[in-house]
Amino acid sequence: MSDTYHYEEGAIHNDHKKVLQIGNVGVSDVGKLLGAFFHGSVEEAEIVEPGNKELADTRQSIKDELFALVEKGDWVDDITAEDIKTMLRNVLGIGEVSLTTKQAKLSEGLWSLLEKGRKSECGRVRIVWENIVGFLDESRLLVQKGASALDKDFFGDSKGYTNIDKGRPNSNNMSKGFREIMPLLEAFVPKLPTRR
Repeated sequence: MSDTYHYEEGAIHNDHKKVLQIGNVGVSDVGKLLGAFFHGSVEEAEIVEPGNKELADTRQSIKDELFALVEKGDWVDDITAEDIKTMLRNVLGIGEVSLTTKQAKLSEGLWSLLEKGRKSECGRVRIVWENIVGFLDESRLLVQKGASALDKDFFGDSKGYTNIDKGRPNSNNMSKGFREIMPLLEAFVPKLPTRR
């Protein structure tokens, strides 16, 4: 029935309107929900994800650069490069999880740091990745070594090693923009298994 039209008593009407409002549901569940809702009355449906997961060319290039850097990491035994890529997908808003409104805003803040932050001869992606490495190193996800050695692992030189130290959660020199996205990184950082 229509949400606004009032039918006269005894009137015959055929209003087949169906409304489905979906909040925070994983993409894989949407098809099941639609199937159950329409009980086979829909022949074919296309699922359109909110926030379209397709990346613009510049963002795709940044994502590819970050993923290539992840492969160079000297991760601890229980952490794989794929674990870190999953974290990155999530914090960049292109993962399987649905971000809350606040997380989505922080994700855009991260993209802003990667795309438009203060210019440097090293490049934005390098600086932000070095900050993330500092965060991941403090989370004990990398084999422990100094910031200079970590920078060499990822970039072959150590000219940006101070950016790694600036990414450590207790750093007094962390940029305001990176500090703002810390809750997003903390929400998705891979957890090490507890040892007994």
